This record gives sequence, C-alpha cells and structure tokens, in this order.
Amino acid sequence: MWKKQLLKLSPQAKTALDNNLKGVVTPFSLSVTGTKVGVHNWSHGITENSNRYLSPENAVKVFLQKLTDYSDTNRPQGEQDTLLIMVTSSDIDVFIDQLERVCLLLPEPTFKQALDYAKSSKTLQETKMVKMPMIASPAFCNTADITPSSARTLQSIMRNAQSMASAVTSGNPLQAIQKLIAMKAEREQRNEAKVNQLLTAQAQVYAFHSFGYLESAASKINLNLPNASNVFTACIMFVGNNLTAIKEMLNDGTA
Repeated sequence: MWKKQLLKLSPQAKTALDNNLKGVVTPFSLSVTGTKVGVHNWSHGITENSNRYLSPENAVKVFLQKLTDYSDTNRPQGEQDTLLIMVTSSDIDVFIDQLERVCLLLPEPTFKQALDYAKSSKTLQETKMVKMPMIASPAFCNTADITPSSARTLQSIMRNAQSMASAVTSGNPLQAIQKLIAMKAEREQRNEAKVNQLLTAQAQVYAFHSFGYLESAASKINLNLPNASNVFTACIMFVGNNLTAIKEMLNDGTA
C-alpha cells in the first residue's frame, strides 16, 4: 500500500558516519544490488514545447505492466524486495521543490531528468495529458550495483575516516601524523559541505513496498494511490533481494 513518508538519511547511517568521523571505526554498508525502472512526465521522449500531465495512476500502470512482463528476459525471479518512491504534485512549483530535495538524497537519473524538464517547462502554458509513458522492453536491466550516489559519497567519507583511525595505530608516528593532516584537509575541503547537506536533507515522498514474488507486488500496487489530481509525477521502482539501505531512508512523518 502507498504511504506518504519522509525521505532522509537513516539513523544507522548517521551514527556510523558520526562514529567514523570521530575516529571510531564503524563498518557500515550502504550498497544495494538489484535493478530499477523510472518514469516521469517526459519519459516517452516526445519533444514539443508543452507540459505533459502524468497522474500517479498512469505512472503506476507502467510499473504494473513491467512487473507482469514475462517476455522481459531480465525480469527478476523469485522473492524480491520491490520498492517504489514517488514525487508527485498538482503544482509544478511544489513538484520542483520536492524534486530538488529528493535529488540531494537520491540523485537518480529519473528524478534529475524530471527536475530539469520541469524547470524548463515551468513557464509554458500549453499542456498535454500523457496517458501512459512508454518504456522500452526489456525494461529491467541485468542485476547490478544500484547504490544511490549519495550513499557512495557517505561510504567514501567513512572509508577515509577509517583510514585515518588506522593511521593513528600504525608503527610510524611521523607518517601517521602526516597522513592524518593530509586526509583531514582533503576531507574538510571536499566533504564537509556534502556531509552537512546530507545530514539535514529531507523530502516528502510517497512510497510503496512489497516483499515476495513480483506478482504479489503487482496485485497491491494500486492500493491507496496518491490523488489523481497530481498531474506532475516522477517515480522509480527498485527491485532486489535486499533493499534495506534504501528502505531505511523512509520514515513516517511530514517535512
């Protein structure tokens, strides 16, 4: 069933990041393996100077079709985590604001493309309803690393912090000090702004989660859909054996 949720960095990731930055080595993985499919108002690729309406219902029709597309050779088999994250609004200004927030935490191509198109078409007055965006078949790519780039950034920061902590215990004190100074300067220069931004970022989204065969997800994907009056929509479907790192970013509450 769809739920309105708050997207933000998980408490577990914040704790691990804080510990590693303090020199307390805390192994923590944010990696996710699986496949993903995304749609937004402009997914079908037709170029014309107009906005295009896309309701949550019509967006979900695309995913429903792909979940039951048995001709797709890359369609995931067996029990899977299926997670959909949607940004949707009836107002393009609100839509843009929500996408900007989401892109800090989940800078996925679908969300970034939707943001770019929404900004460029904001002032255009002509509109056109999109009944159902087209996605090429096979829609699913081969299973691969689908870790969000924000998570990659955090993991890189934590690895650097862990290396700094290890340097303290190395056999050469002078070398350890030099390494600490160099790494500290690099970390502060390149990562401080990103870390602060990620730690405070949050965005209102709609989310759907199901665990089991894809047919099970398909049978529930229309439950409690966001309002059909929301004509601006961008949504990504993640499918994998374990999507915990992304699921933990979803919290009950409002921004």
